[in-house]
Amino acid sequence: MNGVVTKNLLKSKSGEFDLESIHTVCLKEHDLSDLGCIGECSSLERLDLSYNSFTKLLRLAGLEKLQYLNLAANRITSLEGLQALDNLETLNISGNLIGGVEVLRCLTGLSKLRSLRLRDNTLGLSNPVCMNNTYVADVCAMFPDLLTLDGERVSGRGSEVFKMFKHIEDGLAARSDDVGSRNYSVESWVPDNFWEPSRKFEESIMGDAQQQLEDLLSSCTRLSNTADKKLNQLKSPS
Repeated sequence: MNGVVTKNLLKSKSGEFDLESIHTVCLKEHDLSDLGCIGECSSLERLDLSYNSFTKLLRLAGLEKLQYLNLAANRITSLEGLQALDNLETLNISGNLIGGVEVLRCLTGLSKLRSLRLRDNTLGLSNPVCMNNTYVADVCAMFPDLLTLDGERVSGRGSEVFKMFKHIEDGLAARSDDVGSRNYSVESWVPDNFWEPSRKFEESIMGDAQQQLEDLLSSCTRLSNTADKKLNQLKSPS
């Protein structure tokens, strides 16, 4: 395979026979460095490329339907190519080599982007830009529609609660500094199985179908009872 994303790899990991039919694929920890034919997966919506050695992302530009992208723990310094992902909602680039906030500038045109991760304390993943004390404020200013940053709510419902806990956490951490021991972590906002294929949609469809069937049976029962009453009325002597 020589570190290249191939058709056979994509088919085997997704279980699909055609690249155009793939909606979700996880290529985590596959020692990959070349995106190969990934751009041919025109229907791809969810992609996990974490823990590889990717540096260039230009071949992702053709994935117009992509909504969720995990690029954690690679060797990325530039995000060029991602600006074409108009449907991207969630992006994880923690554990890379993003040196400054300006590298994110190319993503500002992604109107649907709501969740961005540059740092993951629970996994020990970060970026050089995260060493800047103002990077959170800078990123939020650059992406005013962002809902979560690094797994924490920055706007929308629940954001004030997150800010309150963050304030308390920072205060506790400062006290720990006084005795020379500052060790704390932030709970991930995104669940562990976020990048794995989900059956919620199928379960929802099955639930709706079951409810429709029950409603139909109930309606048939009512019609049958009504018909029986009419027949009995016709049979009874006037």
